[in-house]
Amino acid sequence: MRADFTSRIVSANRLSLVMLIALGLVACKTEKPADQPTILGIPPSTAYLGVEYYYNFGAYGGETILDYSLTNAPSWLALEDTSNKARQGIIMRGVPGLTGGNRGDLDLGKEQDINLVTTDGRMSGVQPFDIEVKYNPLSLEVETFTEGESPEIAETARESCVQPDLEPSGEHSYTINQYDEDGNVTGTTEVTSPTRPVVAKVILDRPSVTRVSVAFELSSEYDPTKCDSGFDDPHQRCDYSEANVGDANVGQDIVALGSNSSSRLGGLEYLTFREDGLGGLLTFDPGVTECYIRLEVIDDTFPEPSEVARLTLTEVRSGLAGLGENNEGTEINLVIDDDEPVLTLETVAGGARDALNINGEREYVGVLSGDREGTFNARLKHTKDSTARLGSEFVIEQEQSEGVWVENDELVFPEAVNELRFRIRVLTDTYSNTGLNDRFILLGVDEKYQAGRENYARAVDEGLLRVSLNELTSALVWNDSDGFVATDFAIAHSGRIFVTGFDRLNNDRVLVKIYDQKGNLLQDIGISDAGDVLDSPQPVIGTALRKVSEGASKVDRFEFVVAYSTDVANTDAKGGDDVVVSRYWFDAATDGGAYVNSWTIRTGTSGDDIVRAVGINAEGGYVSVAGETDGTWPDQNRAGAVDSFLQRIDTQPDGADEIPVLAWTRQIGSSANDSVAGGSSVSIAPLLFGSAAGAVNGEAVIGGVDAFFFSASGAESAVSVKQVGTEANEPVSDGLFENNLLWLVGTGSGAYSVTEGDDGDSFLARNPLNSRAGFVFAYSSGGVLNRAFTVNDSDDLSGDRFEAVFIFDGDIVVGGATDGEFSAGNTPGTGEQAILARVSLTEEGESAEETPFRNEWHYQLPEDDTEVLVLANYRDDEIVALARRGAARLLLVFSPEGVLLSALN
Repeated sequence: MRADFTSRIVSANRLSLVMLIALGLVACKTEKPADQPTILGIPPSTAYLGVEYYYNFGAYGGETILDYSLTNAPSWLALEDTSNKARQGIIMRGVPGLTGGNRGDLDLGKEQDINLVTTDGRMSGVQPFDIEVKYNPLSLEVETFTEGESPEIAETARESCVQPDLEPSGEHSYTINQYDEDGNVTGTTEVTSPTRPVVAKVILDRPSVTRVSVAFELSSEYDPTKCDSGFDDPHQRCDYSEANVGDANVGQDIVALGSNSSSRLGGLEYLTFREDGLGGLLTFDPGVTECYIRLEVIDDTFPEPSEVARLTLTEVRSGLAGLGENNEGTEINLVIDDDEPVLTLETVAGGARDALNINGEREYVGVLSGDREGTFNARLKHTKDSTARLGSEFVIEQEQSEGVWVENDELVFPEAVNELRFRIRVLTDTYSNTGLNDRFILLGVDEKYQAGRENYARAVDEGLLRVSLNELTSALVWNDSDGFVATDFAIAHSGRIFVTGFDRLNNDRVLVKIYDQKGNLLQDIGISDAGDVLDSPQPVIGTALRKVSEGASKVDRFEFVVAYSTDVANTDAKGGDDVVVSRYWFDAATDGGAYVNSWTIRTGTSGDDIVRAVGINAEGGYVSVAGETDGTWPDQNRAGAVDSFLQRIDTQPDGADEIPVLAWTRQIGSSANDSVAGGSSVSIAPLLFGSAAGAVNGEAVIGGVDAFFFSASGAESAVSVKQVGTEANEPVSDGLFENNLLWLVGTGSGAYSVTEGDDGDSFLARNPLNSRAGFVFAYSSGGVLNRAFTVNDSDDLSGDRFEAVFIFDGDIVVGGATDGEFSAGNTPGTGEQAILARVSLTEEGESAEETPFRNEWHYQLPEDDTEVLVLANYRDDEIVALARRGAARLLLVFSPEGVLLSALN
């Protein structure tokens, strides 16, 4: 019993302890205050007229369920009824312009310091915000339209109207003027043409809660009363005047609804048209943001350039929307391309350029392309940029019967005929040209005559035929008896031909003879001193057109520079053959315009320094000289028996005069005898190229004779030599730097191509040939191979060699000599004969027809002991070659298609 009593006392004590702890915990507890009511989120700061503005707020805090209210709010904005106090959020909504009193545009603008207030009855929270109400803008989207075509309507993610069916054709009738040969209006006629439906998309930026109707209208700048000078309305030169070119005639080129189209195209519930068919009304249902204005392009038979009309949204008739962001107007240009057949004028071989002697005639081809029905015509005429005029310098003829040609400048293509031949004949008796440059024909269609006349072909710029009228119809010849030996030439300054060489009958004096394109000698300049006795100096020449400052303006300055080597002893002699460079500029005030000397400089080493190329940089005006030396230039190191050198000469003012300053010379070579083929002054840093049988500047030897090139920018700048080639010999004879590529030409015995390695780099590949042939390599200045090909006779039997290269109309032209049949059908002579070739740089698949350019050709001069020495390009119109015939020198002119234009004397 004692034990039981004791256990009860212990239990009671434990219970009392637990109760005391519990009471203590209760006594220690403190009440935490409720959080301040806080609104979550910030509403959008922009609202749009007619578009529901909606935002769902959240909130937390407070001791009881929160109440909400708005202060300083616009009349259109309100809180949703909040009778359900159980939730912790509130919706704020409204439609600017509609709710709060249908105030329309009066709700536009910015409302600041709007407050959303929330409270639990004891505490409150405030969220301030601003709202700017803007127009709900309407905008337009269109693509270019083409007569006779209906485009597909692109898919859209917007809520859109029903897309119109663009498959059926419409029809429209309209009245046109008729003209006589001179363009006088002789009457009118009604024309009915099919139309093709097209669409303009109208975008409503935000979905409106009500319908939005907007009026639209077609218009243009076309005005038939804007006549060309000397003509009065009505006249063809008013209807289709210069002022109206490119402007669509609304009602004849485009309509909103064709006069006979309602039953053909069907209706659209959201689109109605005006009675005149030039405008209408478009209606957006609530929630729709993209609708379509169906228009009709008239598929007429008139040749027209691309024309522009204007589509304007003129007025919002119902609903709330803006014509653009600021309701200042919404319009867009509608471009309409013509679909009439296109006339292309070509040479018989398919070219777009030719050259024709002023006493000559040649056949050409008119090609009609495009869908058509019936007979189509094309009236030919010189274009406005042509310097030769139809009727005064040339005529167009067509063959009336076999061998009988009559003047006729209108080509008539029956339905099944797409090609017609015609002839251009130069009017020898009336041709005149007092200018220095040759005239040229830029032949196209007579757009002024054809405008507004049905069933005539249209013209495009790329369909023009350019024919240069060559006046140098006989070769310029310098016979051995004349004493003048031409060594180099260039064409510049209004077609002037700058020929340099030396006079064997006068101490081999260096001369520059300047001719015009007719072969008239304009100036004969003695470059070296008359008393200097030279020994076949082989001068070279370079020309430039530079922009120089004259007072506060920039003017054109024409310059040429001549360089040669001489061992004539004088106070400036350095030893052996030195380099002499003379620069000349065109002074319009001297003798009615002549080239005068600017400066002369002589530089050299103790050895022989032989000039191979000279040039003037058109931007900075520096002169660069490239050549070979067996001496050592100051501050340079000699590498082998013969090194290359590259030199820069600057010009500095000296009072009213100019003086030359040798900026630097860089000497680069191998342990062998290096050969320099040329140089370039086109870039900021001059460039030299040639070939060598050793390691040039330490570069790896690739084969027997490698090509190499480098540029230099200063006396101490790093020079990176690019040594290129294959395991065979690739000696370089000429080259040029153009279009950021260095083109090298030479003679080898391989077929070359560009091959891509496993690492993606391009390298030169070679396959052996049976005979000697030409090679052409194109490298970037950084040494990346771009092109490589071989120029060879078709049978690979002749020994062909090449000495000259030039870019012509985007292609490569090379020249040299052959001991066999380079051009098919030519009988090989007993010695070498001069050759010329044009090689297309258009690869298969690059041209519009996915075929190579068709004007590749080979030419062979049927005279022994001849060769092409130097090539030049005259305006991409004529290929000009300096050739050798025995001891004589000839200047020959070729057409772009390899026709010799200058008769041999």
